[in-house]
Amino acid sequence: MKTIKISKDRILLVVIIILVWYTTLLKACESDINISPEPTVTIVRDTVWQTKIDTLHIKTTTFEHVYIPIENSHLDRKDFKKEITLEETTQFAAGKLYKDTLSTDDIDIFTYNLVDGTLIDSKFSYQLKVPREITITKTIEHPKTYRSGLYVFGEIGGNNQKFDNLSLGLQYQNKGKWFASYRINLNQIEAITHNIGVGVRFW
Repeated sequence: MKTIKISKDRILLVVIIILVWYTTLLKACESDINISPEPTVTIVRDTVWQTKIDTLHIKTTTFEHVYIPIENSHLDRKDFKKEITLEETTQFAAGKLYKDTLSTDDIDIFTYNLVDGTLIDSKFSYQLKVPREITITKTIEHPKTYRSGLYVFGEIGGNNQKFDNLSLGLQYQNKGKWFASYRINLNQIEAITHNIGVGVRFW
């Protein structure tokens, strides 16, 4: 009977040694790359065209006083002056310069009108601000990663009468799929019990 008990202890010892060796081998074969459990944030940039219809209101009450060459002065009537000398009064006449700017998030529009009762010069220009670059932040969740490991654990318990149940054990988990465990109960030193457990992931 004593020979059978020693044989069982040796078998359990061999099982523990195999589990430790297998775990060490897996650790050596694993990649050095650490997979972060935190989600990875990816920034994606794209251009978006936006079509909008707007109304341009040109100011007709705000203007600047200028001097425009008269028709018989042989000067280009578009070459106005803001100030003239006394000698130039025979070659220039009073005029008005209307300038306006419409600015939105999509476009800047510039208008220019030179008049002296008649329209002498008119300019219309614009500067587009589209397409605009839109920055979109996307969060990509990585699946949970389970790693193999060998764990040492202890247990203590009892009931209303006694609280003397003490156990020590080893547990090997294979990437969260299954586990094998060995536990030794020490509550009675003269009659130590050995326990082996196997389990699989349920959920």
